Amino acid sequence: MSEIRVRPYVDATDHDAFWHVRAMTYNDGKPVDPEKREIKLAKPFVCERDGRIEAEYVVLDLTCSRQDAVLPCGGIAAVAVLPEKRVHGIGVEMMRQSLRLMKEEGKLMASLYAFRESFYRKVGYEACGKRLKLTVPNARYPKVRPELEVRLIRSADRAQIYGCYEEFCRRRSGLSQRDELLWNRTTEPDNPSVGIYVAGDPVEAYAVVDHKMNFWEGFEIDEIVWTTDRGYRSLLSPLVGLGINKTELSWYEPTDSPFLTRYLDQSVRVQAERAVMWRTLDVPGALRALRPYSEGEFRLRVIDDVLPENEGPWRVRFGPSGVEVDATSQADLILDTRQFTQALLGDPSAMDLARNGILTGPEEDIRALDRLLPASPVYCLDFF
Repeated sequence: MSEIRVRPYVDATDHDAFWHVRAMTYNDGKPVDPEKREIKLAKPFVCERDGRIEAEYVVLDLTCSRQDAVLPCGGIAAVAVLPEKRVHGIGVEMMRQSLRLMKEEGKLMASLYAFRESFYRKVGYEACGKRLKLTVPNARYPKVRPELEVRLIRSADRAQIYGCYEEFCRRRSGLSQRDELLWNRTTEPDNPSVGIYVAGDPVEAYAVVDHKMNFWEGFEIDEIVWTTDRGYRSLLSPLVGLGINKTELSWYEPTDSPFLTRYLDQSVRVQAERAVMWRTLDVPGALRALRPYSEGEFRLRVIDDVLPENEGPWRVRFGPSGVEVDATSQADLILDTRQFTQALLGDPSAMDLARNGILTGPEEDIRALDRLLPASPVYCLDFF
């Protein structure tokens, strides 16, 4: 029987085979230019069958927010399999082994943008929350008078927005703490057309914009973040100005979108796209990392056929001092690992799952699970 093995990339021996797989997947089959053969912000892995490299992927070192908790997370990207080796199980096996490798490195979560969600569900990933793309025709821009001063800064001064971003993350699930390399991806310091509109001092809202001055075309804003209502509303003013000679403006917001709350209008299009999938790698570790606001207790089993040590059953006791997770003999609540991850992050929440009959058990246990894992918008601003 053929042996499939996933291991870290070794440049001295794997270089040609690695970039051949990448070329056949992402470069129209043409060799990748030597000057572009650089792997940034990520750790590469190769997948061998009988000693021959047939597939590869990379892992970004990310985190995943959940209220006051920060969960170490591996971001899977650039998954590639040689065309002639696809549909023969090597891709699924590579992703199965990647879970174990990330867990051994101390990751509690994994996330990715799927080429097809059904493929990644095979190894326990599930879509959580929604990235809502708002597209607002010129005639439907809300006319809002700014309450805060709005000014334009450049990437060199981006430290002014760090606090705003961190607070935005704390109020939602799934967002990653950014180091300087990740901030470079977002604000592009070498691109003079990129600017950051900020509202307030200290900053209460900001928008990252790549200024493109073509008239009467659609215009996409790179990133919008806010911490206050007045900050959000003040930020709309420069965006209206940017769109005055465009056909429409578009940007992304999470499901708690202030625009949908206040300004939804005829002809405004709202589309869920670029769904992000998450996967819990270490169930007891992820639960212990939480910072609860309330207290309670429940017993839970998580069905996981890839990482069976996640199943438990677990006795979970929590309070303001932390979360205790211990092995027990039986469980009152049972969840598949995919739905557990949704409940863990909060969208759909434990109560949403119970409402639809996906989560069953004693009501007091469901409510205890919901107190530990309250509903929360799940969102990701980084695309990888």
